Amino acid sequence: MRRDSSARASAQCLAVACIVLAGAASGCASAGMPAPPPAGVGLPGAAIREGAYTVAEAESLAEIILEAERLLAAGETAGALDLALEAEARYGAVPGSSRAVLLRAAALRELGDFGGAEAAADSYVALVPDDPEAAGRGYLLRAEIRLAGGLAGGLEALFDVPPGAGEAELARTEDLAEIWAPQLGSAELRDLTAEAPRHPRVLPVFLAELAVRRFLAGEAAAARAIAEEVLDLSPGPSTVARATDVVNGTLPESVDVAGTIGAILPVFGSPTASRIAREIAEGVEVAIAIEEGEFARPARLVSVDDAVGPDEVEAAVRRLEGDGAAGLIGPLQESDVLAAARARSTPVPLVSPTARLIPEGVSGVYSLNGIDPNAGAALAELALSRAVGTAVVLHTDSPEMHEEFGWFSEAYRSGGGRIIRVITFPPGSTGFAAQMREVRELRPEGLVLILPPGDVELLAPQIAFYGVDGIPGIRIFGSQAWTSESVLQNVQARSTEGVFSVTSWAEAGAFGPGWQRFVQAYEEHFQQSLRSPTAALGYDAARLLLRAARVGAGDPTDTAASFEAIVGYAGATGLISVTEGRIRRSFVPVRIENRSLVLLDP
Repeated sequence: MRRDSSARASAQCLAVACIVLAGAASGCASAGMPAPPPAGVGLPGAAIREGAYTVAEAESLAEIILEAERLLAAGETAGALDLALEAEARYGAVPGSSRAVLLRAAALRELGDFGGAEAAADSYVALVPDDPEAAGRGYLLRAEIRLAGGLAGGLEALFDVPPGAGEAELARTEDLAEIWAPQLGSAELRDLTAEAPRHPRVLPVFLAELAVRRFLAGEAAAARAIAEEVLDLSPGPSTVARATDVVNGTLPESVDVAGTIGAILPVFGSPTASRIAREIAEGVEVAIAIEEGEFARPARLVSVDDAVGPDEVEAAVRRLEGDGAAGLIGPLQESDVLAAARARSTPVPLVSPTARLIPEGVSGVYSLNGIDPNAGAALAELALSRAVGTAVVLHTDSPEMHEEFGWFSEAYRSGGGRIIRVITFPPGSTGFAAQMREVRELRPEGLVLILPPGDVELLAPQIAFYGVDGIPGIRIFGSQAWTSESVLQNVQARSTEGVFSVTSWAEAGAFGPGWQRFVQAYEEHFQQSLRSPTAALGYDAARLLLRAARVGAGDPTDTAASFEAIVGYAGATGLISVTEGRIRRSFVPVRIENRSLVLLDP
């Protein structure tokens, strides 16, 4: 507010008198010290330097600062910077001139001169050491400058904002922490929370992020302890909500963390491989579309479509790692999976949607279509539960069926069962007279048939033809392939009637608990009916990696650890967990009746 001219003249004379009578006991400020302007004149705050000033200078400074702030807010940054520099040069002795330094820092930041902006912010906070609110503005601006400019110490600068700063500055500081905490790798997050000052508003944000990741990784007790530490500080409302969810065990399953997922799918390969790759790519696309609808910062998909051999696959892996991929989907063939696994320079997890076997001697490599140890164990448990103490096992002489037999055998024998004979036959066999005659001669309590779907269709009709089902008291058990849609549709009902088996999902018309959601999302995204269930493999592969990447903050090492901790994912292809380096589903016992699966008591 302006004073009348006589009052202004008197005040100016008083200021001059103080200068002239420096050091005298006249009741004026001593020489070189700023004289306070009358009420309503000038700006609050520190001066840049000691010195005398007039009321007119205080008024002029206020006008310049307010105009510079207006220009900065209007995007006229160069003009704001010119005024800030003028204020510093001409009115540095006037109280409130420190605001010009803060304006200079803000303007330089907007102009992209982050080094100059940081130096100006440092100068400002040095001018206001005893004013927590003013210092809070400076420290906050310095943190924003470092983070925006990629300068060192950006996150650390958040902890410099004084706890006594204004609420607006503390809330903004907390917002920045919430933006950056999810982007840290879990190892970085652990180090930061262990070493950082116990700032009552900033530290809780990073602790809450760590608690969420521990919770989603299955470490509920450790997560709860960290969340309780958060609540013992003074966090803002959103941080309180996250920590409370962890303590109560009500945290939503997903976490909003951006990341990159790579895909190696040979859509330009052979006709058969191309068709399968395109269907899987459709499933991946649906998963990414859901991600975009659920999260403010969805994952990015980078796809390589022309890698159709080991050399090209290796090049694709190196390219995707260079793009920062936290996880890889594909390849489809076992030989290409091995090439991809060996080409990795990081622990980035790799999920093949279709490979039947996982290469030995490599870690972090999985398949959604691989041999599942749980299937063999569940089949063994079913046989034992039906009091089948002796069994003959008949299986195709292929690597996949040897592995599936191994899981069955281990579980069956450890449960007290005895395998009296293992009979194999070459892949592609069409006649089984010799094998069936041997089974009749042995007269076991149970016949266990571990076959791929194609061999089931060939062998199943010959069980009755050769009279094996007439052995007194015999029970017939089939591997999970017997419950596949192709077998149930293509094999005559009388050839599968009464066979005991296991399936990963017994609900009619569905492959897994997430099947209906997948189908709905697919049809909404593509505006057409689902043509092939193969797409569900791409969908589940992507969803599993996306889940792990969010928990692992997009870091390959942390994503790999998070992938290994997945338990009970409700996928389109089954209820999925990751255990001991393998993707495993939950299996339930069934009996085939009239081409339908009848659920049995465990």
